[in-house]
Amino acid sequence: MKGQTLLSSVHLELPIQEYLFSDADLKTVKQAMRTLAQRCMHRYDVAYDFGPPAPALGPRSLMDRRYGLTDEQLARTSGYHLGDRDPRTHPVTPPTPPVGKALTVLSGKERPVEVNGVKVPSHGCAGEAERKIAGSGRLGSGDLAQDLNGKSFLATKADRRVTTVFRAWSKCMKGKGFSYPDPLSVMDDKRFQGRTPLPEEIKVATADVACKGRTNVVGVWFEVETAHQKSLIAKNESALGAALKAKESQLAAAAAVNSAE
Repeated sequence: MKGQTLLSSVHLELPIQEYLFSDADLKTVKQAMRTLAQRCMHRYDVAYDFGPPAPALGPRSLMDRRYGLTDEQLARTSGYHLGDRDPRTHPVTPPTPPVGKALTVLSGKERPVEVNGVKVPSHGCAGEAERKIAGSGRLGSGDLAQDLNGKSFLATKADRRVTTVFRAWSKCMKGKGFSYPDPLSVMDDKRFQGRTPLPEEIKVATADVACKGRTNVVGVWFEVETAHQKSLIAKNESALGAALKAKESQLAAAAAVNSAE
């Protein structure tokens, strides 16, 4: 059903997200990994400054920008840029890489296999920290969930129901003086890739959001992709069930480490 109010994608959740790590999940795991690695390095009486945690930059959720720009206020102030979360305006200085004993203890990539009389664990303190969170499995989202998430996006992007609203959106944009084939192509406009938004970018972004609301691009695409993902999940129920257990186990282990701090 068409409406004049845009459905924002930021807080929408697709079925496959249950098996993926959100930004908040990753923050929990990274914090625990840092704590465990630091504890490990203390055993060797080796110091290393990990630096402050990285600031929260980029999209606000796994769904933010999946269907293009959907934030009317941000469109009016920042165009296709990310406002206060735009990495282009927040250069991050990476921590100084470890050297000498710190590198040996943290990564386990350099000999000797002992530092200050204590044997270095396999893959160093970073490896030890990962094993304490993920066991013998992979840290973070598994390959299958990520693969299905990508495949469902591409498949539904080409779905007739979705391409129909793309054409309606394109017609709406043309009526405002802008020519783009679909809501994703406009975000790739090379004119809008600079450090700061241009006045023309603001105009296009504002029109884009308005046309998405008028044609219900987000609502249609989300409905189609939700159904598609449910089908994919049913076909991969066993493997995804194992992935969900691994995710829950990792988050529980990370939360236990963080709560002890």
